[in-house]
Amino acid sequence: MNMGDQIHEALVAEINKKFQKNSVMVNTLADILRIERGAVYRRLRQDVPFTFNEIVTISKNLNISLDNLVGVEKNRNVLFQMQLHNFTSPKDSDSQLLNTYVKFLRSLTKSNDSETASASNVLPHDLFNGFEYLLKFYLFVWNYHHNISKTKQFHEILITPAISRFFDEYTIEMKNFNKTNYIFDNRLFRFFVDRVNYFNIIRLIEKDDVLKIKEDLHSMLDYLEEIALNGRFKETGNAVNIYISDIDITTCYAYIGSKDFHLSLIKAFTLLYITSFDEQTFEKTKVEINTLIKISTLITLTNEKQRILFFEKQRNIINEL
Repeated sequence: MNMGDQIHEALVAEINKKFQKNSVMVNTLADILRIERGAVYRRLRQDVPFTFNEIVTISKNLNISLDNLVGVEKNRNVLFQMQLHNFTSPKDSDSQLLNTYVKFLRSLTKSNDSETASASNVLPHDLFNGFEYLLKFYLFVWNYHHNISKTKQFHEILITPAISRFFDEYTIEMKNFNKTNYIFDNRLFRFFVDRVNYFNIIRLIEKDDVLKIKEDLHSMLDYLEEIALNGRFKETGNAVNIYISDIDITTCYAYIGSKDFHLSLIKAFTLLYITSFDEQTFEKTKVEINTLIKISTLITLTNEKQRILFFEKQRNIINEL
């Protein structure tokens, strides 16, 4: 077998790992390559070879390692991908990428077995909808780290219509999953409050804005407590569990999945995620989260005393602002 045939077989094998339904695979490849379904079938049968550009395009979009295709460190490398968005001054390309992600989520949540779970020591982005000053704070922090030469004060940060629309749609789609599990670090709000106080001390956030952030934090906490009492998102009625970890969560990670797609995520750079479609990584992420659940306290629909004490403690922390 020549090298071209080996690469073709390896590519088709990797593509097949990404999809459980042949029809979904063909439709996805047709969209990625911008060719007809019939042309996809001819390539899969090897009647027509994939061009080099097509192999690169498929590998990029489906997170397939080119090294693995040619046999370099096979089965040892896992391809992760990170899209670098500009959240404070988004270009058209940023908006297109963000909209593509929302469409991807929308396709996942149509499945009856869709689920997502996350372990986090920061407030999840998918709960930002309706809390303008919390979103603005994360945009401010993102700008602080990524635009060092042009540091902006908090009141100078603007939420553009494109970013506002993305987070509105993103938060709704994340609540459309059939099942959601949140595992929170028990110092979740402590970390947030300490960061706000720090930026207030160095005079990048004025006291009036601190009070508005404080108000949103209280509203967020009320929202979380309502979820914990009812076990469902009020917007969609879908099931959700909240766990409080008994140990520190040092890295934020998550998975989202359905019968057709599996995606692992690791948080990076305030508002970004490093992602992978690798099956082994997905399974390991799922095992890690399920292990963390075992050493966490469920406060949804149970453990009333622990739930009340947790929310009282968070309110006292927020009142330090």
